[in-house]
Amino acid sequence: MNAVSLLCDIIGQAGKVAARAYRDDARFGALLDAGLLEDDGLVQSVLCENCDLPHDAEIKFEFGSYGHFCPDLGLVPVERADLVAVRPNLAALVEHLHAAFECPPGGISQLGPQTWRVGLVDTPGGRAVVHFHTCLRTDDDLVSLGNALRAEIRRDYALVVTAAGHLPFRDAATYPLATMVQMDLGAACLRKIVSVAEAVGAPPRPTGGRPSVYRERFHELLAERAAQVVAEKGRNEEAKAALLEYRRRYPHETTPSLSTVKAYVSEFRGG
Repeated sequence: MNAVSLLCDIIGQAGKVAARAYRDDARFGALLDAGLLEDDGLVQSVLCENCDLPHDAEIKFEFGSYGHFCPDLGLVPVERADLVAVRPNLAALVEHLHAAFECPPGGISQLGPQTWRVGLVDTPGGRAVVHFHTCLRTDDDLVSLGNALRAEIRRDYALVVTAAGHLPFRDAATYPLATMVQMDLGAACLRKIVSVAEAVGAPPRPTGGRPSVYRERFHELLAERAAQVVAEKGRNEEAKAALLEYRRRYPHETTPSLSTVKAYVSEFRGG
């Protein structure tokens, strides 16, 4: 599963979480390596499961050790390592998105408690401004986003990428983070799997024809396969597999020839 899905789950909890809950998940290590999670002291409470009715129990530090109080067992010791907390590094996430969407240098700015401007992207239909907003699950989230964007300069298109929820917003297209990007485990960075142009519904580029569309889509598809470690070693085998996947994703569209896809594979791999 995409490591970004785990990041979205953690962001959706709106605070720090216990690292122990994710230690056995390989995606957790990938997020740490990419700097998308950061240490944040210790958790303040744990779930006590020693009682007939599990309950949230406050952590106490007494006589040189940590523990929590259980009505049935009294003070239950807890190892400090099990209390270590992490939280999403949202500033780092915005930097990753800025690079993944190939925005020009500069332009990153925090606009509100939950809102960042990621940068500008040129699309076939004009310039798009990309924002990140943590959650779009409630009316309050929409109000917070609206307040943050009030002073922003209007562009041809606007996109808001969000980690949790997907409520529509009147002034911009909204898109889920986990659908927009994925983790490149080898490079410890994010890669786009949907272009900004596609997310905002920009019209096709008027010149260049279908080959440019094919090239962009196949490069994204090949990057996704490489990140998921499913790419074939041989160029011909990878081209065949990528072409089958392309036809599955776009069943109602024409497809390029196998020789063209082989060329895309060679171009993507730098050879």
